[in-house]
Order: sequence, then C-alpha cells, then structure tokens
Amino acid sequence: MKKRIFPFTIIFLILQLFIFASNQPNLQVSKNLISGTLDNGLQYYILKNKKPENRASLNLVVKAGSLYEEEDQQGLAHFLEHMAFNGTTEYKKNELVTYLQSLGLSFGGDLNAYTSFSETVYKLQVPTSKSDLETGFNVLKEWASEVTLDPKDVENEKNIIIEEWRLRQGISQRVGDLQKKILYGDSWYSKRFPIGFPETIKGATSKKLRDYYEKWYQPENMAVVAVGDFNPEDIKHLITNNFASLKNKTNIVNTNYEISLPLEDSVTIFTDPELTTTNFNLMWKEPISTIDTTASFKNNLEKILLNSILNTRFSILSKDKDSPFVYSSIYNFPLNKNTGIYAISALIKDENINKSITDIIDNLKSISLNGVSSQELENEKINLLNNLKTIVSNKESIKNDIYMDSIVDYILNNNVFMEPDAEYELTENILKSITIDDLKNIASNLTSLNYDVLITSRENMKDKLPKTNEIKSLIDLLLTKNTTSIEEKSFKTELPELNLIPGTSKIITKEKDYTKLLLSNGIEVLYKETNFDKDKITFKLTKLQGSSSLEYPEYINSLFLPEILSNSGVGDINYSSLELYFKGKNFSVEPFIDDYTQGFTISTNKENLSEALKFFRTLISNPKFDENIIESNLKTNRELIKNRDFSPKALFKKTYLETLNNNHPRKVPLEIDDISYVNKESLLNTFEHLFSNFKNYKLVVTGSIDEQILIKNLDYYFANLPINTNQLEYKDLNVVYPTESVKKTIIKGIDKKATVILTFPYQSNFSLENRVLYGAFSNLLNILLIEDVREKIGGVYSISSYSNLEKLNFGENYLQIMFSTDTKRVDEVVSKVKNTIKNIQKGTFPENKILDIQKNYKLNFETALNTNSFWNNYLEKKNLISDYEFYTPMRYNKTVNYNSIINFSNRALNIKNCVEVILLPEKEE
Repeated sequence: MKKRIFPFTIIFLILQLFIFASNQPNLQVSKNLISGTLDNGLQYYILKNKKPENRASLNLVVKAGSLYEEEDQQGLAHFLEHMAFNGTTEYKKNELVTYLQSLGLSFGGDLNAYTSFSETVYKLQVPTSKSDLETGFNVLKEWASEVTLDPKDVENEKNIIIEEWRLRQGISQRVGDLQKKILYGDSWYSKRFPIGFPETIKGATSKKLRDYYEKWYQPENMAVVAVGDFNPEDIKHLITNNFASLKNKTNIVNTNYEISLPLEDSVTIFTDPELTTTNFNLMWKEPISTIDTTASFKNNLEKILLNSILNTRFSILSKDKDSPFVYSSIYNFPLNKNTGIYAISALIKDENINKSITDIIDNLKSISLNGVSSQELENEKINLLNNLKTIVSNKESIKNDIYMDSIVDYILNNNVFMEPDAEYELTENILKSITIDDLKNIASNLTSLNYDVLITSRENMKDKLPKTNEIKSLIDLLLTKNTTSIEEKSFKTELPELNLIPGTSKIITKEKDYTKLLLSNGIEVLYKETNFDKDKITFKLTKLQGSSSLEYPEYINSLFLPEILSNSGVGDINYSSLELYFKGKNFSVEPFIDDYTQGFTISTNKENLSEALKFFRTLISNPKFDENIIESNLKTNRELIKNRDFSPKALFKKTYLETLNNNHPRKVPLEIDDISYVNKESLLNTFEHLFSNFKNYKLVVTGSIDEQILIKNLDYYFANLPINTNQLEYKDLNVVYPTESVKKTIIKGIDKKATVILTFPYQSNFSLENRVLYGAFSNLLNILLIEDVREKIGGVYSISSYSNLEKLNFGENYLQIMFSTDTKRVDEVVSKVKNTIKNIQKGTFPENKILDIQKNYKLNFETALNTNSFWNNYLEKKNLISDYEFYTPMRYNKTVNYNSIINFSNRALNIKNCVEVILLPEKEE
C-alpha cells in the first residue's frame, strides 16, 4: 500500500438526471420510453438501450418504504427486503442467490436492492438471452408476490441485519443522525429511518413481516422497469405473463408525509472526541415542486448556475494560503416531493470559524445584492451546455443504470424522463432567457429563509469555538447588511503560444488489437481507435521509475507534487484563473506518481484535443509551484496530521500499515516532520527528476481519434519531448512482510463493533497465469464467505476479499479480507474465515462454484471488452510488460478449474502467515 497525503480537494455529489422542470407547458416524456398499466394496476416501463451489449437492467419498484411502518414494524420494510433473498415459493432459502450466481451474476453487484423512506427497489442485471430474461422476470415476480417468510429463516436473518445496523455505527453515523434530526425535525421521517432499531429487528416475526408484505406489495403499488439491449415487445410479453395474474388484496391508502419548514433560525454545535476537523454546515429548507414543466426547468437551471458560480468562487478562495477554509461548497437536493434542502458546507482551517462564515455568506449576500458578473454567468452557461453536449455526443455509450435511475425517479417523484438530446435542446433554448436578475432573486430568496446551522468539531475545541448565540448574531448581521466586501476581479485565461519543432511518427506494426508506432525521440506508442464512446480520447504517458528512484526527502515531495502542480496554474494563468480557464472545456491533464511509475493522463474530446495537448506541453515546459498553493496545502495537511489519531479509524489504518509493512518509512502515514521537506525548490527538483527527461516513457492512446489526426498530434506534441541519457531507474523498495502470524489489537472509540483486516502475504512467484488464478481464488472465496460467514452464522453483513498480484510490485502482493462484527464474536468469525480458506485448500467446497466464477468472468469480460478503460489498462500494461496478455473466457476456463484452484491456493497462501489487525471500542455506547 502506498503512503497517501490527505486530500485537499473535495469530490461533490452531482445528481445527473436527464430531467428538469415546473409550470407550463408540460414537458414531454421521451417517446422511446414505452409504458403502460396492467389491468391489476401494475405499471411497467421499457426502454431499449445498447450499452452494455446483450445486457438488461431489471427493477421491481415497490412504492412503500419505512414511512409506511406501524409502530411495532420499525425496520421491517428493510427486513422484508432481506427476506426476499431468503426464500420464495420457487426458490427456497438461499437458492435464489445460488441460482443467480450459477448464471454468472454477483451478489451485491448484479443482484441488489435498497429500502428508503418511500420505496423499496429490487435490482437485477441479466444477459439478454431468452432463458436469462425469462429467469429475470420470474425472479421479479417471486419478489413481488411469493416471498415465503419462513419463521426459521426470519430468525436466521436477524443477526445479519443487526450486523448491517452495527456496520453503520460510528462517528459518521452520530453526526449523520444529528444532521437528519435537524433536516427532518419532528416529521415522520425522523421516526422512521429505514435501518430501524435492534429492538424491533430482534422482535420481528414472520407474521409482522407478512402483514407489511401483504398490505404494500400489491400490483397497484408496484412498477416493473426494464432497460437494455432487447426487443421491447418481448419484454412487454414477459411482464404480462409474469404479473398480469397478480391480485390486489386491499385498497392502498398512501399518506402524504410532510416536512415542516423551520419557524425560526437555529444553531447547533456538536463536539466528539473522534472528530478530527471542524466543519460548518448552513442549511435552508425550501418548498420545491415536481420537475415536469418549462418554468421549473428554468428554475432548476438557475439554481445549477448559481451553485456553480459560488462553488467556483469558493474553490478559488480555498487555494489562497490565507483562506480560512480547506473547501466550501453549495448544493441542493430534495428531501421529499415537496421540500428540498439548500446547504453550504465547509471544512474549516485551524480555528477560523468566524472568518469562514464571513467569507462564505459575503459571497452569497453579494449576489443577492449585486448579482453576478455577466462574464461569470456566460462562463457557466457555456460550461453547462458543453457538459451536456459531451453527454449527447456519447449518448450511445450511456449504460442502462443511468437511464434506470432517471426512470425510477420519474415513477416515484413524477420528474419527467427526458433523454440527453432533448435535454440539451431545451437547455440551450432556456439558457438564453436566464438573466443576472434571475440568479440574484434566488440568492435573495435564500438569504431570507430561516436557517439551521450545524458545527461539528473536535472535543478539545469545545472551549475555543464561538457560542451558539455568537454564531447566530454573526450570521444575522451578515445576512441583513446591505454591503459586502466582494470585488470583481479580472483573470487571464489563455495559454501562451507554443513554438515547437515537430518530430516524426512511424508505424512499426499493426497487431490484431492495436497499432504500434515509434516516435523520432524513441517514445513507443500503442494505439487503438475505438467507437465505444463517440467523442472521448485518452492519452496515458507512463514511465517505469516512480518515486522508488528518489531519496526520502524527494519522495515526500513527490506525494504533494501532482496536487500542487495541478492547482498552481499554467503559463500566464495563475491559480486564481485556473478554474475560469477550464469553464466550457472538456479535458483534463493529470500528473501521477506511484512507487514504480509516473506520468500524465490526458482525457479530452475531439473539440478540445489541441487545447488539451497544448496545456500538457505548457505544463511540463514551465512548471509552476505557486507559494499560495504550497502553503495552503501544507497548512491543511499539518492540521489533519496533528489531529489524525483522535480518529479510531485513522489509528487503526496507521497500525495496520505499520504492522503489515514492518514500519517501512514509505508505507506508513505521513508525520508532521515529513512536511518540512516540502518547499518550492524541492518540488522543482523532484519534477526535474521525474518529468524533464522522457527517455523510456511509453504512450497509450485509445478512443475516437483516427490514425492521421493522431499522427499529426504525435508529431507536434510528443515526438519532440526532451530526451537525454541521464536518467534515474526504478528500484526495489525492499518492503518485507511478516513471515509468521501477527496479531495487533487497537482499543479506541465507542463504536458498537469490531473492525477486522486479515492479510495473507502472497507466497508464490509472479506469472500471468498466477495473477488470473489469484483473482479467481478471491472471487471464489467471496462467494463462500457470504455463504459460510454471513448466511450460516450471521456473523457479518458485508465481507469481501481483495487479491493484489502485479509483476512490478517487487513482492508487495497479498490477499486482504475486511469485515466488521460484534465485539464478542471476533474470534468466532476469524476462525470461520480461516476455515473457509482451508476448505478451498483441501478441496472441500462445491465444485460447481468454479462454474459460477467462470460464467461471471465471461459476463464481465464481454462487457469490459467494449470499454475504453479496459483497453487503456491492457495497453498500458502491455507497454510496460512486453509479454502481458489478457485472458479470454476460453483461456480463463482452461486455466481456472477445480484442481488448479486447490493447487494454487496451497502455493499462494499460508494460513499460518496472517497479519490480523483488530479495532475494538474502549466502551460501547
């Protein structure tokens, strides 16, 4: 495992729906969506879609969730979801999962379900052969009407659900529960969280579950959805055959559960010994409407534009060394059909809570008073349109699940289902009418609503944080004043011209799957033109060297270098201008540095191809390491490292890495002293060692780019990259794993669970065949662990293994198994896991499980073969390891069999060489 720096950026949750909405005229549902209602009231929705090829996504949507539970049924909607996998009329206990696995489907991947407040949704991914589709719809029908709810099975499932409840316990759950209480108030939502309570789970009976099942699982309260590569008429026939005979037993009376808007402002401050940071959350609840008309379409677009403008401002602010926050973001989403939440969240640096609040609200308030600049608005309009344009260009590669999520949203919330090209056309027209005043009005309305504030922080910050009344007074002052300190700034957003002398490219060979070229500076290129995505191109430039070639101080700099380089700017574009430069451009240039490789990944569309490559050459010709970005990054990491060990999870991870890697200095988390190595001069020196000499670099190009255009760009941007004879070579880091069993226990925190990692160092040599067998062994083990540890003894909710075997790892290979369980059952579960491994080594497992993993490999291979990511990964490995090959299903089946798995598992894994690390609570609350 590689040592990681703490992230200094945030990944936002973006709900990408092919929808928008409200007022007249009504928006039209996609004409490609076939829908209808059977005589018994069951609704169906069918959409033909090409990706993945020969696959279908099937959903059974039950319009009932935890909100519909009686007082003694809390948690039973979710319990019932579990029981649907534990026996139906046609499939007895566990036979359903076993049967679907025999088709090559994976439990939790192709076969899954979820329960929310208002719905329970069952999901299947199946091949589109006639028999597989018939099986898929038969399974949906069994879930809809034939769940047996055997009393013995109900009792057996209780432990698994308790373990799922236990898995969610911890600091994130404590903060989440508090936030939900603020969001949902005294509404029914706050009394009916889907997971329920241990008491009601333990008290569940077959009769209570059946009462809920028969009341809500009725045709008129359900919908069947099918999206995939099939004939819609065949699907309609299957739905009719399976569901038309179902009868309604009672009249469904749905209650409209409301969430009240706050009558006054509130401020809550929460501290906890396990928190390591200070976070600020400002929340407004607002009425929302169904998205089904052009007026609400426009309103939603206005909110998207406003959010994007503010998030750009916040991002620019966060990069300044004097910024009071690490990040801040504004977002909105629905709580139910009628009420939504608008929120701003921020991770605060040091003790700068007042300054953070001031900067955040000042930016929002300035828009409510003065609007935004015309350039800001135009940038965001262009950016939004270009993002949609990319989706439209690649419409044929949109996968089933993306459409499925939007159709389910349409069923449950009445938000109109539109396809990307219709959304693009509508967006393009509506954007023309959106003005600065529209955004000003949204911001003004937002600042006039009652708000809720939640501040969470470390226990040792309790006396340093402002009091609730002080926070409220500050926010009220900021929201009511008529002036702000926000000033409009001008930025440079154009790259300088390049004066490159082109090199030349020469095609060496044309293989079956790729073309090999040689550039005049010696760089080798593997190229595959694909049409999986109509408008996506990827360049990956890689060298076998990495940070292993560097001395320790430079190694530390290499951990920070990609982040700082990417955020410091390029050419005349400084760090403040970088966000604006990228508006409306669909490309990225990302440097990476691993232990044994380094390079750049360039992703672009056709329109931005030249700009992306120009950006890449400008970046490496004149690298910038801005002092603001350096200091901001280091300050954030110092703060996070200083407080890291307050977190039981962080201490657990640290202990695990120290134990597994024998305290190797490059395989354990950073310490405060490490930060002192990082400065501008050292970053430049590290960059010089890794990215100034392109001798022995290899290039992979995949995507929708034809050969002549590729050669033209290779000649101008890559064939003249500097080459010299002086170079550093990669070297073995000499990481040595323990050769005997080691057990470490960390006692920290109050979580109601034990967290366990078992790691078995790899015992054999590397070969492509062994790599395939290791993956197959892990897949087999996952199936058996679910059966032995989850289903038979109810010891865990989730358990999985992960195998790691690579040629360029120099022995840093292992099998890892992770799970959480009851603190009193750790030894029992660990023993059961090891026994499952021993059973594979002894060959005392069902031989038909090998067929299951072979079929699963075939399904995954057929899907992966039609993706750019598969070819990117394959060709990169092929470039670095000349004899690297992928295994076709036929070759896989010849390699992976009952005897080969037994023999390999005995060679690869020594049950007596286990690194066992356990996290236990100091006390359970």
